[in-house]
Amino acid sequence: MVSFVSTFPPAMCGIGTYTKYLTDWMSEAQWNVITFKPDEFSIDRGEWKNQRKDRIYPWITLEDPSLPEEIPEGILWFQHSFGMWGRVNTSFLKLIEEGKRRGRKVGASFHTIHFQSNETPWGMQEKERELLEEALPLLDFATVFTSGARRAVIETFPQYRDKVLVLRHGVHRYPVVSQEEAREKLFSYLYQNPSLTLRDKTNLMKLKKFLSKKEAILIGNYGFITQDKDPIQLYEIGGLLQKRIPHQRVVTLFIGKIQERKDKKREVCLPILEKLKALHDGETNLFYEDYLPEEIFPFAFRALDVAVFWCSNATQSGRMAHAQGTGVAIAGRDLEGIGETLRLSGLPSSLTMEELSEKIAEVLSESRLRREMEGKSKKYALRFSFYNQAQKHLLVEKALLMGDPLPLLDGEMEDDLHIGEIGFRRFEGFRRTRGGSDLYSQCR
Repeated sequence: MVSFVSTFPPAMCGIGTYTKYLTDWMSEAQWNVITFKPDEFSIDRGEWKNQRKDRIYPWITLEDPSLPEEIPEGILWFQHSFGMWGRVNTSFLKLIEEGKRRGRKVGASFHTIHFQSNETPWGMQEKERELLEEALPLLDFATVFTSGARRAVIETFPQYRDKVLVLRHGVHRYPVVSQEEAREKLFSYLYQNPSLTLRDKTNLMKLKKFLSKKEAILIGNYGFITQDKDPIQLYEIGGLLQKRIPHQRVVTLFIGKIQERKDKKREVCLPILEKLKALHDGETNLFYEDYLPEEIFPFAFRALDVAVFWCSNATQSGRMAHAQGTGVAIAGRDLEGIGETLRLSGLPSSLTMEELSEKIAEVLSESRLRREMEGKSKKYALRFSFYNQAQKHLLVEKALLMGDPLPLLDGEMEDDLHIGEIGFRRFEGFRRTRGGSDLYSQCR
């Protein structure tokens, strides 16, 4: 059995929902979760309703962290992100030490390991290096989401090479729906928002009509409003894209809110929220302050013509896992985990917003390219579905309990990244044979 040590819904936390998505694809006999007490982590936590109380243990406090007296047989699998365990990692390390004292095999998934930072020669941030220096000697294994992160870790700590695994973020696989149906669901949801003015509702209906007649292009994204995932830049990309396709109306959409967590200062993100509200004109730049319910999320992504991922700090993206599962066309910044995932998927990425807008414009002008992009998203989603990634967790558990070597998992990604680059060159060749510009020559 895998005992995850993590946040868990109803706490509003990406790592909590990530853990839930993994357990959804395991049988009840294969997992349980040791999580934070309801008031410990999230301010706006909602009502604690748990249909699987025998599987979830809301136990941990940061002031005096400990593990439950009774822990089912199996391994302890910690989830780690900076801030989730408090301002320092004392609680995280204390619980790992307790798990080892109690004779358990213990591992951790490090969600936020950089590999393009300037803080250290290896690409990690200094706080990450300091944490791993203390944690790796204690752990029986550690997983990271990207090949780049693994390279950074093993170059810094080569003595622990054999215990560091690549286990990529799981991807959702949603039922296939048409873009028209997805837009109907999204617009219906937005229209019922009580905060919308009559003018907003009228503009939504106009936009819906423009989209149905192919007179408008809808790009955007969704999620929490944070400094490192600053959505303001989406509107800059929308403006650049509009200059490249002046014959069509480009509409940029973002729906999100500030996350209510005890370790997050709301006032830090308030200037971004105010800028988003100021940008909203109801016609070209759309912003709605809302937290999309989980049942709307897949329709919201499928409703877009292109989901754009442009962050200033992007080790990985759970939002991209939602987007790829819908088959929507995706483009984004060639940075850290998002860049690696885009390259591995064979999807457009770039270092500048100008270049990205050029690539998006070219894809939108060529229906075959767009179908190629959507197909690549679906192929990646099939390969790294949450079901497949959940089973890999069980492979690790089996190897540890049997005393076998750790399995390879997703460690062959370096070869796949090379194949992804070949895919880009084939894409480029297709454009040239069709008389197009040398669009993908700088995708690497």
